[in-house]
Amino acid sequence: MEPVDKIRARADALEALGLDQNAGSNEIRDAWRHIAFHAHPDHTQGDCSSFSRAKEAYDLLRREGMTAKGQSGKPRRPKLRKRVIELESTDIDACRVLLNTALSHNPDGAAADAEGQNVAEADHIPDAVGFFGRHLTYFVPTPVCEGANRVALPTSFLAAVRRMDTEVLSFQSKDSGAGEVMVPEAITASKFPGARSVRIKFDADQQMRDSFWLAS
Repeated sequence: MEPVDKIRARADALEALGLDQNAGSNEIRDAWRHIAFHAHPDHTQGDCSSFSRAKEAYDLLRREGMTAKGQSGKPRRPKLRKRVIELESTDIDACRVLLNTALSHNPDGAAADAEGQNVAEADHIPDAVGFFGRHLTYFVPTPVCEGANRVALPTSFLAAVRRMDTEVLSFQSKDSGAGEVMVPEAITASKFPGARSVRIKFDADQQMRDSFWLAS
């Protein structure tokens, strides 16, 4: 269950017990005991439907740790999980094709061939992407070049529906070698659905990927 779905489920469970969203553990337990006593099927005026709905709600809140003594009613913030995935060959091929069909770009490096199998020295394609919540980090194995650079990125990892969307971003660099580029917020919002931030690491090796896991 996604974090947003969990929050909604907790809200529905509290409502089923007749509580507001700030209810604490004592209120949750008291509400359950009250409903369980009066709505239990063995009770003279018991209501099986109300009892079942309340029990399901209480069980959900108990699994979420909201019924323990001293637990406040504020939902716990989901823990962000880091992961790194290798790009699929189809994503890499889409990036390569887009670089060779986008606006002409002729740096001093080797030009792309007619079939789009190669890219220029200052054109870049990532081979992995790291996730930390909704923050994306692209790992590019090639070093950034001094002057004009382009990088093709699959952009729809966090979209509601996984699509094969790819964008080419252009930027200038004063130096060459390893480096990091932060994508401007406006471009992130318009080109990377669901992402809060996007950064690109160049000349990225395995050690750099490992450090991504360890960084706070």
